[in-house]
Amino acid sequence: MRRFLAFRCLLICVILPRKLSGLWISNLLSVEETVGVWTVDKLQELLADANTGGFRLAVLGDPVEHSLSPGMQNAALEARGLPYRYDRLLVSPAQLETAFACLRTLGFIGWNLTIPHKITGYRLVDHLDTEAEALGAINTVVNRDGNLIGFNTDGRGLQAALVDAFGVDLAKSKIALLGAGGGAGQASARFLVNLRPERLLLVNRTVEKMDGLRRELGANSGVTFWDFNQLRQVFLEADLIINASSLGLTDAPLDWDSKWLRPEHRLFDMVYRPQGDTPLVTWAKKNGVPAVDGRLMLLHQGAFAFEHWFGRPVPLTAMREALIGSYGRELR
Repeated sequence: MRRFLAFRCLLICVILPRKLSGLWISNLLSVEETVGVWTVDKLQELLADANTGGFRLAVLGDPVEHSLSPGMQNAALEARGLPYRYDRLLVSPAQLETAFACLRTLGFIGWNLTIPHKITGYRLVDHLDTEAEALGAINTVVNRDGNLIGFNTDGRGLQAALVDAFGVDLAKSKIALLGAGGGAGQASARFLVNLRPERLLLVNRTVEKMDGLRRELGANSGVTFWDFNQLRQVFLEADLIINASSLGLTDAPLDWDSKWLRPEHRLFDMVYRPQGDTPLVTWAKKNGVPAVDGRLMLLHQGAFAFEHWFGRPVPLTAMREALIGSYGRELR
């Protein structure tokens, strides 16, 4: 089946006219300039022509235009003196299997997955890292001589970001995870429970979406399940609030009661926006509570992904500076 997909992908790359191909590639040459939108057949021509841009790494998503990963990863590549490029690939869910086959055929070193591909991508690789298998999702693929290996660096990225942002001891924290029923939330819940926090409160709008987690984790007395109508009580019982829901993606300000917040609270939003704070971060900061958005998690999960592709050293300072430069302000 995989050989058939690779052959089909090669036909797509070589034969299909630009208007029929669904995989789009942008910002191919440099961090600063955009060279246009590229189709798969155009990518094949570029690679056949010695790939002067060195395009061998990418982030796949839908949407993906907002991703800050290219600037960060390209800064890391430059710091290490590696002759490769990293860019965005807009891939719909229906195109993901073809995209994997095409990237394998074209000899990409690896790629990242963002919304909505982390769970589907889990089923498209040849091998899974132990942690990725346990979390049920992948965000990083390594292509080793045509064998695709799936990794999940989100959990370690989240842990590193929380320590970076707040200096917290997660084993001594009472953690509330909002949006625990979604793909990112479920993977985060599985990772966090292994850190053995004092309490782990899993919250979702539709509690039925947490049924799988309830079966997996319900025997743990420190894990409890809540819906969004119980947020007031959730804030009373937690000191570290992590948002994995879509709340941060909206433009509307939150209408939550500021009285829910206490001085000891710390709030981490896994979402980030191209410009400015998310509504959740804005709400917390306005009420005097330390809050950080998902750029710190992006930084650390990206660093772990870079290590999977190229080993150490990972130029974390260069990656951090690139993110600060793209935003014009500090990450915390």
